[in-house]
Amino acid sequence: MLNGFQCRAADVSNAVYEGADSIVIFLCKECVPALGRLQLPAAVEQAVNAYLQAYDDVCEAEALHTLVLPVENSLVTVLLAGCGAGKECKPAVFRRAAGAVARALHKAKAGKAVLAAPILLNPKRGPYLEAVAEGLYLGAYTFDIFKSESKPAVPCAVQIVSAVDEADALLSKACIAAEAVCYTRDLVNNPGNLLVPQSLAEEALQLAEELPLEVEVLDATMLAVKNMNAILAVGQGSIHPPYLVAIKYQGAGNAPFTAFVGKGITFDSGGISIKPDDNMGEMKDDMSGAGAVLGAMKAIAALKLPCNVLGIMACAENMPSGSAQRPGDIVRAANGKTIEVVSTDAEGRMVLADAVWYACRLGAKRVIDIASLTGAVIIALGKETGGIIANDDALAEQIKLAGKYAGEGYWQLPSLPDCKEALKSDVADLLNSAGRAGGCITGGLFIGEFVDKDISWAHIDIGGTSTAEKTAGHKVKGGSGFGTLTLIKLAGML
Repeated sequence: MLNGFQCRAADVSNAVYEGADSIVIFLCKECVPALGRLQLPAAVEQAVNAYLQAYDDVCEAEALHTLVLPVENSLVTVLLAGCGAGKECKPAVFRRAAGAVARALHKAKAGKAVLAAPILLNPKRGPYLEAVAEGLYLGAYTFDIFKSESKPAVPCAVQIVSAVDEADALLSKACIAAEAVCYTRDLVNNPGNLLVPQSLAEEALQLAEELPLEVEVLDATMLAVKNMNAILAVGQGSIHPPYLVAIKYQGAGNAPFTAFVGKGITFDSGGISIKPDDNMGEMKDDMSGAGAVLGAMKAIAALKLPCNVLGIMACAENMPSGSAQRPGDIVRAANGKTIEVVSTDAEGRMVLADAVWYACRLGAKRVIDIASLTGAVIIALGKETGGIIANDDALAEQIKLAGKYAGEGYWQLPSLPDCKEALKSDVADLLNSAGRAGGCITGGLFIGEFVDKDISWAHIDIGGTSTAEKTAGHKVKGGSGFGTLTLIKLAGML
């Protein structure tokens, strides 16, 4: 049971609908002629066909129509979830539609629901089945642990009508992946006074007790021994000391390791370069990258995927105080390069500088960092797409493909020579901020300077996608967990 739903696969038959108080039909335009193959109750099929003739927007992507019909002496809620037409009819659309369906079912207090779609009668449409289950679980997510009065949703047993191969295994996989995204969302939604750098270390240690994971925690003393002065500089203004957490999952013998490295700034005030007070509270989400890494590692281990992955979280709190770093400071990172601190609000790239270096020391052959790094990515790509900067185009394409499977969009930005040139300092090796021009690119290229030259590397900027401004589809207002599902799908491709 996750977020009030328990899903299982069911064969196509008239009997599957018996006793259901809700029936959901996912329809794309091309699938309408196959409606009869779902073996719906006669009253439902007749009413749906009539409704389709009366209204021409039923199949529009993310449209949701509700009918209440008498079926065998009881009233049944019938939801028609539009999934588009032609090339628009992709798993991502089914995922979003299922998210809206989840909230509608809970609103109707459904206890027993049947989900059906003509496309799921094709045995090879496993990705669509996974997407429906993921969307259902994710769309029903709530974060109300701090409300004095909260009412849990009515538990709903869901049967998904399907002829898909190994449907039950796919539904189990979808539940594990969705639970990991919800876990990330919980971390992101927790306030900065409760979720501090040590909290993320403790979460990792707890997961290691439950799953086949090895965890190494470096506290401030150990960071100093390893000369990780960049992460120490960011955290030195806070009463909560910084931590670096390394999580190891080895499911593929001696195969090379891929590192997922996450920015874990549990609250970002901007430091001495303090942010405006408007919406500063949203900066509790500045650990979204680390949250995505931790959630992904949770799912990867639970799914026992055949891959070798390192998950690294660079955790600190960026606060102004008498001990905080100052603009103008020069810091020597663990790889020996010096950094001139132009802005203490460009702190994420500094903690990641030491973290990606450490990933290389642990033997990673590919490094992917993920961070709510810049506001510039919003200017470039909006709030639905993550940015990629990489030294390996093939790796960037693989991330984009994993994102396609996850329903999360990415766009690779160019590593422009003038942007790299802008990072040069007059008094140190690098500036930690090159200003507004090309800010998403320069932020990523800065991190790349701390990755070993022979290592494939990609940086994912989720500065615009880490928090959802409204509830829509499978996203719920608040921490989105963006990137978690991409990393899980990517691990499955390694």
